[in-house]
Amino acid sequence: MSPPRLTNLVATLISGLFCAAALASAPPGHSANHLSNDLWASDLPTPNEAIQAERPDPIPGAFKYVSLAPIYFDHNQYSLSRDSRMALDAAVEYLIKNERRIKRILLEGFTDSRADMAYNDTLSDRRIDRVRSYLLFHGVNANLLVTIPNGERAPSDINWTPLGRARNRQVAIHAILW
Repeated sequence: MSPPRLTNLVATLISGLFCAAALASAPPGHSANHLSNDLWASDLPTPNEAIQAERPDPIPGAFKYVSLAPIYFDHNQYSLSRDSRMALDAAVEYLIKNERRIKRILLEGFTDSRADMAYNDTLSDRRIDRVRSYLLFHGVNANLLVTIPNGERAPSDINWTPLGRARNRQVAIHAILW
């Protein structure tokens, strides 16, 4: 190995160790698996971003598929955080505003793979029920809602890193428009 490559390799290893140490020494109230700075450091939407862009309609008269901001949960939790409620408020506003155009609203629940499958199925159901109840309480039409509890079976991200597991703890909201 040439000296510059060896130097780069050593620098990469050292920076990785510092990152691991920072995660392990998280402040009280933050788990090493779910630091909010790390969770939102990607190109995924944050809870306060209302809606992703609609996909263009390639075929006249075809359905449009709109993904709203996902609702994230802490490990082993199904209660809504303040950020989650803000994202849900934006989703409610969009869903009520476009109710006449909406054919279905899909609620897809995901979990990470850190527990057994039966427990994750129950947790996924509880997360979906919490989001569904919030939407119904705020005026979204119950006849439009369809729930899909995936649990850990169809992860939305990888499960072998803390960041991937954190992204899997979510309920995704999709609107299908005419």
